[in-house]
Amino acid sequence: MPVQIADVRVFVYDSLLSAGHLPTSAEIAAQFGVSRDEVVATIRNARTGKTLLIDPRTGELWMAGPFSARRTAYEITAGTRRWWANCAWDMLGVADLVGEPVDLSARCTDCGEPFAFRFAPAADDVPDWIVHFLVPARRWYDDIGFT
Repeated sequence: MPVQIADVRVFVYDSLLSAGHLPTSAEIAAQFGVSRDEVVATIRNARTGKTLLIDPRTGELWMAGPFSARRTAYEITAGTRRWWANCAWDMLGVADLVGEPVDLSARCTDCGEPFAFRFAPAADDVPDWIVHFLVPARRWYDDIGFT
């Protein structure tokens, strides 16, 4: 029986939150007893946008929105677990999904100044910062890797 995208999605996000990294296509395949190629095809054909996005060059997960598979300038940590986000907006999304206090750090993409703060769910003391996007939201999926 073919692997279902909903099952893959649950496995990916459970792995992300518990282990702090995206599983490889081979790890997903082993979980469901299917081939790596079947996993890659299932994710590609699901067209889930940035929810699960395969790197066109490697066949590995590139993003599980708002998480990034690669190290980026947007780092989120909780204890020994570490995640990266695709952008400042996604960094806040990761922090909220983790559901526990996390440390956020990044650099301003305009001036390069580093910033860091502790984020706790439902906290009232979130910094009053501005997030600027170079591309309007309606064009984010034109080139999601750049956005």
